[in-house]
Amino acid sequence: MSESSPDLLMSLTVAAAHQLGYSCRTAAAADDVILSGPGGNVLVGLTNLRRMADDEPREQWPALVADYLSTSLIQVAADHDPLDTSDFAMMRHLIRTRLYSAEATAPEVVHRPVAPGLVQRVLIDQVHTMAPVTYPMLASWPIDAAGLFELAEYNTRADGPLDVVTHDFDSPRQARIELTMLCGISDYITAHARWLGDDYPVAGTAGTVFVIPSQRHIYAYPVTDVQVIRATTLLAQLAVLEYTKRPWPVSQDVYWWHHGAIDLAASIRHEADQLCIYPEERFLATLDRLSS
Repeated sequence: MSESSPDLLMSLTVAAAHQLGYSCRTAAAADDVILSGPGGNVLVGLTNLRRMADDEPREQWPALVADYLSTSLIQVAADHDPLDTSDFAMMRHLIRTRLYSAEATAPEVVHRPVAPGLVQRVLIDQVHTMAPVTYPMLASWPIDAAGLFELAEYNTRADGPLDVVTHDFDSPRQARIELTMLCGISDYITAHARWLGDDYPVAGTAGTVFVIPSQRHIYAYPVTDVQVIRATTLLAQLAVLEYTKRPWPVSQDVYWWHHGAIDLAASIRHEADQLCIYPEERFLATLDRLSS
């Protein structure tokens, strides 16, 4: 985005806020604005909006900004007038799940670890917004945590599979690498990392390496031979790029699906302006077996 783009985006945000009956001013944080109007003040973060705008032509920005602010206000209204969750018979059909960064998960939200740095959460799908299931909420329902995750996965999976798209990466001196991208219109794309080897053609003899840079995409490659070493590097580069550019970032590390479980394949770090990849010992042992 050019230097003038943030100013244009801010101007569109102010105009859209006025159309919705709100005044708008910049908050203390550079990527936040405060909307003042019916019901008081509303803090809206613009970081994800800026990242979304990077992928859209400028003529689409007014509609993008209007939709973003409207959704933010709907979420605030839902927070002030929360859905009655006491009737679990009605709630059970709205339960869904997706994966998040462990750092972005509050302790009162129902969650469980999936792999280092990655957790799975349960949400209530409210069409235009989603609300996290909390432990006090769960305590009032006739289901335990294990059953709740099982229900959330069943409902999410029943919504249908993701789209499968392949991307070729060629090099003059090396063989072609074909990465698989899982994407779609679902808000729960990241949950499908749990079923990579079952529902999607991305598993090799030793599983799948994959990245979840944001809530919008999963990129994967089968673990079949030592070619996976180069694929892991490509996945790491892709993850770092999208983690810093895409809205709703999740992780820049590389993960490994095998035998129905997810482990960390390699952690990604930035050192002295260089991208450093640190494979996990268990994953390295698998690569050694493949090479032999």
